[in-house]
Amino acid sequence: MGDYTAEARKITEKCYPIPDAFAAGGAVTSVFTGKDINDIDVYFKSREAFEYQVGMAYENGWWCVSATKRAVTFSDQGGVPIQFMHFDFFPTAQSIFDAFDFTVVMGAYDFDSKKFVFHDDFLKHNSQRFLRFHPGTRYPLASATRVLKYQDRGYTIGKGDILKIALASRKVKIDTWEELKDQIGGAYGEKVVLAGEGHEFSLDAAIAALTVDEAGRETFIANDNEAQPSNALDLLRKLAGLNGVEFDKSRYDEDGWVIGYEPPVREPSSPFSFAA
Repeated sequence: MGDYTAEARKITEKCYPIPDAFAAGGAVTSVFTGKDINDIDVYFKSREAFEYQVGMAYENGWWCVSATKRAVTFSDQGGVPIQFMHFDFFPTAQSIFDAFDFTVVMGAYDFDSKKFVFHDDFLKHNSQRFLRFHPGTRYPLASATRVLKYQDRGYTIGKGDILKIALASRKVKIDTWEELKDQIGGAYGEKVVLAGEGHEFSLDAAIAALTVDEAGRETFIANDNEAQPSNALDLLRKLAGLNGVEFDKSRYDEDGWVIGYEPPVREPSSPFSFAA
């Protein structure tokens, strides 16, 4: 198997090498299918690595444009959005793949080893433009809408895999609008919750919120983006609230850096470069 130096460069040109982390999912798929990278999802090997990089993002002038139970999205001038995933932490690429939905996104770039890791069928299924569903995914409801995205790109899916998505969705507990938003994810999840505003949650109410008009158009109105925290400590406090846990300020020093985590030594020439 090749070293994929050119493909790795496409990732690191969009996202500086982040220690104790992987770039995984759609960005890696884009690199190996000749598509532009729209955003990069970063999965961390530990909670401390995530918290440290939140601080680094603010330190280097990035700003937070979105914060959810699943991910924090940062932006800088001219670059693609970078999503720091925090719904869980993943010591290995395989542990990330265990949470993913389709084999065609089961590719990861390890910033530490500077190597790609793939599911056995990642390259084959992308070359075939074939969707194989993984029923162990954390978010099967979102997979139903993602099928449409991949069909627009020329991918096909079998009837059996469609049924697997439907059956896997039945296993997910959804009793509130927030749980529904968390399962759907992204701006679409926000819009569904907005459409259901003022109604007590039920499956019938959720179905009504997803209904389109007679012309087949979705009648959602985009919600205004709420102001996001301007520093790392306030963002971490917000994430604790979103996840319904108490914020433990004792884990951080007076400047907001997580205590006890030793990052790799940075090269003095660039805040984005890490010594090998």
